[in-house]
This record gives sequence, structure tokens and C-alpha cells, in this order.
Amino acid sequence: MTDKREKPAEDAEQAGSEYDPRPVSDGELREQVSREEVEGYKRKADQSHANWFSVMNNPYGKD
Repeated sequence: MTDKREKPAEDAEQAGSEYDPRPVSDGELREQVSREEVEGYKRKADQSHANWFSVMNNPYGKD
């Protein structure tokens, strides 16, 4: 039997894939994502959170 755990790594190296399964450091992430994008993500998450709670607190059907 062959060891399939090592095979994907060898295939990725041979194919020249840029996928790296290791975690990204904070510094690398700051280089990739601008502060404005991060603020946009935060605003979207806050709005989604507020929408979720408006649905949870909706009295419709609780009579």
C-alpha cells in the first residue's frame, strides 16, 4: 500500500500550485487586505448580527 498522506504535497510541488495550507500571519494578512476592506467586513457583520436579532426578537407567531 502507498502512503496517501504524502502524495498531495508531492503533486502540489510538481504542479507548481501556489496553495499553501499553512496559516497566514497577521502581517501577511495586513498586506493583502486594506483597512477599508476590513472596516467594510465589520460593518457587514454588524448589520447581519443586528438583522439576526431583529428576527429572533420578532413577536410574529408567538401569540
